Formats: sequence, structure tokens, C-alpha cells
Amino acid sequence: MLLNDFYKILTVKELSDNEILAEILVNPEHEIFKGHFPGNPVVPGVVSIQMINEISAEQLGKKLMTSKARNIKFPAMINPNTHPKLFVKINFTEGKDSSFKVNAQIFFEDIVFLKFNGSFSVV
Repeated sequence: MLLNDFYKILTVKELSDNEILAEILVNPEHEIFKGHFPGNPVVPGVVSIQMINEISAEQLGKKLMTSKARNIKFPAMINPNTHPKLFVKINFTEGKDSSFKVNAQIFFEDIVFLKFNGSFSVV
């Protein structure tokens, strides 16, 4: 789990019954950045997806696992020194099989870092 060590959730706003906007703060001193990459830290893509998973799990009160990634785009890299504060917008649609379809974005102002379309299963 990355929550409270790699990043902290500052606020969560419910935009609708199935959509939230979370404001998070990434820890630029985290161990991950010693290897990814020294002198030019970048949040790994898999870590970005895990943050979406954990924020979703916190909001839904369920333990989740990423089960499908239909479409993932990384239009920009997240450097925690220049953008430690980020916004994560997540839209959930509950499926019939104990899963949630998820559309999410990680962004700051007009910079979109990640677009994710996939599913999380309840474990």
C-alpha cells in the first residue's frame, strides 16, 4: 500500500454519486525515486494506477484489485519536485460481477498526466 507513505490524500470531494475528485500530495523523498530516476524523479506508471486503485478502495470501503486495463495513456510524466500536489478524478460504475468500471485522470491544472479506463475487482 502506497497511501500515507508515497502519497497522502488531502481532500476528497464527491462530484456525484459515482464520481470523486481527490487532491493528493506525493512524497518526493520516497525510496521509489532513488531508482526511478536519480536526479530526475518520475512517478512510475504502475504506481499511478495503484494510487487510483487505493483512492477508489478508500472511497468505496472495499479492497480492490486491478483486473482490466482497457486503455491507459500517459500524456505527461509526473515529477514530484515540480508537481507534488495532484488531482485524481475517478468515475465508478458498479458491474454485475463484484467489479467496478473505472475512468480516471491524474492531473494538475491543465496538465493531464494519466488517463485510465479499466476495471477493479473486489477481493
